[in-house]
Amino acid sequence: MFIERLKEGWNNIRIRKKMIGIYVISVLLPVFFVSLYLTYSMSNLVHSRMVNEAKTDTLRVRDRVNELLYLMTNISDKIYFDKQLKNIISTKYSSYLESIDAWKNYPALKEYTQYYSQIEAITLYVDNSTICENGFLVKTTEAIRKEAWYKAAVRSGGNMIWQCFYNSDNNSYYLALVRRIRIDDNGNYAVMVMRVSYSYLTSVIQNEKTTMLMTVNNDRIVLADDRKKLGTQINIKGLAAVSGDREQILKDVTYENRKVFIVCDSFLPQKTRSTIQIINITPTSDITRQVFATYITGIAIALISLVVPVLLMVLFTGSFSERILFIRTQIHRAASGDLDITPGISGSDEIAELYTDLIKMIGDMKKLLQENYEHKLQQQKLLTKQNEAQFKMLASQINPHFLFNTLESIRMKAYVCGQREIATVIKLLGKSMRSLLELDDNPQPLKSELDFVRNYLEIQKFRFADRVDYTIDVQDGIDEKILKVLPLLIQPIVENAFVHGLEQKEGSGKIDIIVNRQHENVLVTVKDNGLGMETEKLEEVHRKIKEAGGKTGKSIGLSNVNQRIKLYYGDSYGIRVDSSPGRGTTVWISFPEQPVKNQNILGKEW
Repeated sequence: MFIERLKEGWNNIRIRKKMIGIYVISVLLPVFFVSLYLTYSMSNLVHSRMVNEAKTDTLRVRDRVNELLYLMTNISDKIYFDKQLKNIISTKYSSYLESIDAWKNYPALKEYTQYYSQIEAITLYVDNSTICENGFLVKTTEAIRKEAWYKAAVRSGGNMIWQCFYNSDNNSYYLALVRRIRIDDNGNYAVMVMRVSYSYLTSVIQNEKTTMLMTVNNDRIVLADDRKKLGTQINIKGLAAVSGDREQILKDVTYENRKVFIVCDSFLPQKTRSTIQIINITPTSDITRQVFATYITGIAIALISLVVPVLLMVLFTGSFSERILFIRTQIHRAASGDLDITPGISGSDEIAELYTDLIKMIGDMKKLLQENYEHKLQQQKLLTKQNEAQFKMLASQINPHFLFNTLESIRMKAYVCGQREIATVIKLLGKSMRSLLELDDNPQPLKSELDFVRNYLEIQKFRFADRVDYTIDVQDGIDEKILKVLPLLIQPIVENAFVHGLEQKEGSGKIDIIVNRQHENVLVTVKDNGLGMETEKLEEVHRKIKEAGGKTGKSIGLSNVNQRIKLYYGDSYGIRVDSSPGRGTTVWISFPEQPVKNQNILGKEW
């Protein structure tokens, strides 16, 4: 019941509204939701891409810093094992001039600072009061001994450590490698401070789009885009102090009064125990801006994809409805009797073709009405002619009755005179003529057709005496009174057998008629032992059988029968002919056993 009401309601909606509704349900809403999903997915992809870019940028900076630190540790090892340097530091000089001369013969430290732009300075703090300070060698004071970096170097026992080093000369902080160098076996040592060039270090991050920081041992900043941050302690909530390799990702944390996204990559440089942290700080607003831009772009594309088709659909449905309403108006005019309509729809689509057909139909209606009017004018004349035809038909029936009465008189005269054979033949002839006169369009029992054929064959036997014989064999199970066949279905075939097969044959001739059942079909076989046909003649007969309305030759009866069978029963049925010279001809007639009603079966020519 619900479905029926739904169908009824749907059929009451205008076509334009139906089309717009179908578009909204099947296209607009799916595209809208798909666009939202794709926009959401794209925003996630943008977020993921920015996170991956931050990780990649951090890893790239880490690798470059690691290469720099590795270079400096190698130089540190060379200095650590430099015997000449140790000898210069441990020697007690009698004068500063002697110390200066000794230093002039040792250019290694100076060459390191000249040839490696990564090195800002190399300073060795020594406990030798006789040595002359020169920028590379500095005497250790009590104040220096109290520095945290100096104490850390002494405790390290010769291991390299990285420190945030404060240079009081220029009031700046540097990343420095600090290491205690053993001078001799008496426990004397020097502390080396190798400062990293800050200009070189900043070149590592100068092309980065985000804020990059570097700290040592989770404490002080040694690299930043703003030099004022150098030496300050890193203070980011949620950033753990770690030792060794580790990656930390912090989302929506506060740094310098703004929300940021942080990627922190901690690692241990080779040959050291100090942890270096590379901190990549990206404002959350940058990520949000890109995600929002993606949202806006996706929504804009979705709106364009939806609005433009909607406008096109509205225009299309408006034009479609207008043309349909125009056709409906013209149909109403025609229904009201106004058949004078003019072309009003252009184009070659289905609607234009429909209107063209409507114009043609109305034209045909006008023509039909005109013909009907003319027919009424002639109706009286036709009625008069019909009465005359009925009178002539009544008159034509007098001749057959007169002929039957005459034949009956002749038969009685022959019978009285003892000519019983002649009387029998005349009786058969009368029956044959009566059968032809009483023939109509309807199928008749097989028995009537076979009786007609028997009368014809008996007459032919009378003509040819002992030269002609025949047999009629009906298969058991076929009821001749019930099975219906077309009138004059078998007789024309038998007549052809006499005329073209037996009349000119020398000696006796025979015709066999066999009625069989094959599945649900009936097969009638008419076989004679007449003259037969050559191959060329047989092919010509086959061709003329297939051609409707043959006019000449032996095939006229066969073609007529074949066409009547196909018209009544269908193309699957008909006749088939085979013949051999001197051996006779066989004709097979096939049709279905079940009778078919309401068919026009009689041709104009038999």
